[in-house]
Amino acid sequence: MTRVYLASSVLAFSTLLAACGDDGGPQTVESKPFRDRWRTEHEGEFLVADAAGIPLISNITIGNALGSDGNFVNRGDVIVEFNGDPNTIKVELRRFTSADNEDAAADDFEKLSLWAYNANTNSPRRPADMEENARCSGEDESGDAYAWQQGCAIYLYYDGQTQLGRAGADIRVTLPPDYRQSIAISTADDVREDSYPNRGNVCVNGLDGAADIELQNGLVFVSVVSASAYPACPADLVDDCENFDDPETDGPDAWSSDCGCINLGYDPGSVQVESLSPSAADIVVDLPQDLWTSFRAENTGTNSLQGTFCPATIGDIGDVEFTDGGNDSAQPWRRQGSANQPPAAPVGGFRLDLKSNGCEAVGAVESPADWDPAVVDPDAEIRGEIELCSGCLGGMSCEDLLPG
Repeated sequence: MTRVYLASSVLAFSTLLAACGDDGGPQTVESKPFRDRWRTEHEGEFLVADAAGIPLISNITIGNALGSDGNFVNRGDVIVEFNGDPNTIKVELRRFTSADNEDAAADDFEKLSLWAYNANTNSPRRPADMEENARCSGEDESGDAYAWQQGCAIYLYYDGQTQLGRAGADIRVTLPPDYRQSIAISTADDVREDSYPNRGNVCVNGLDGAADIELQNGLVFVSVVSASAYPACPADLVDDCENFDDPETDGPDAWSSDCGCINLGYDPGSVQVESLSPSAADIVVDLPQDLWTSFRAENTGTNSLQGTFCPATIGDIGDVEFTDGGNDSAQPWRRQGSANQPPAAPVGGFRLDLKSNGCEAVGAVESPADWDPAVVDPDAEIRGEIELCSGCLGGMSCEDLLPG
């Protein structure tokens, strides 16, 4: 599919940067950030489960922080929202680059495209070298959109020998609300220009399953809506666990290890977030107040009560019990425990493992509109704080939460 990027649709801002030429004399170089609008790259069938309720898709990979063979790095925001049409997936890209002018930016955008295949995502190959039956996006010869497959990955592909260090794209994926399986998200910062440190942020809104997130110095917002600690477990087995009664014990035994969801090996829901060391990411996870959870929230960077530290804050998430020194006032950057654990249940529940590997001042410019060419070193603020809460995101959308 041929794409045309109109110059009028690109946000452009200019600066003149002084540099030295080979002859030692002053030289004028123009460079400025450009960002395109959101564009739909694929919208098609996404069958969540078969007629018997057995999941057909259990995992989706979105983004690649480190890339592969000099390519496939997105370097931008990743947004996942669970408010799409039934059995439908929608994937959008918002390309960005740094260039001398609008025409040069449009050339960069033309070389950036969605890569979506069911393949070995540890070593993706250029589209021309992929098998046609592994495709998860685009259209077939009849003009019908390809159906999504198990194991598909969503990457950014650069059509050139080596991906430009200045070019990338934000990714937005819209999934149906009843997808209760796993997503894996990875992104990096765009920091090639000192005056334009554009961080790769992540927002997941409406999670009712599992999310594994890695990033650098960005912001993370995750809104969990799970009513059960085991969202992938069938409803009849969840009911069995909630009302389980062991005849050999006194009283009810909700979520005993003998109940269906646990005994049959269903995985609990989870949120795992980690910043690539030594990066400092702010992390906020909002979940239902009565959800049975186990949590570990920790900043492993340089923290000092006498200096700078990045706290891990556990808000009002129900009946909280701290474990293994997980509420030590001498280490407010580390919290560990559980909430709302049923008396008969084993250690577990919806699992939260949140880690920032840095506590540092981070400068950020989140969009071309915020860029000031006169400011070479943008203002920085301490990042690395972690917050676990119920209701703190206030039902806000990713558009509301993410800067820029």
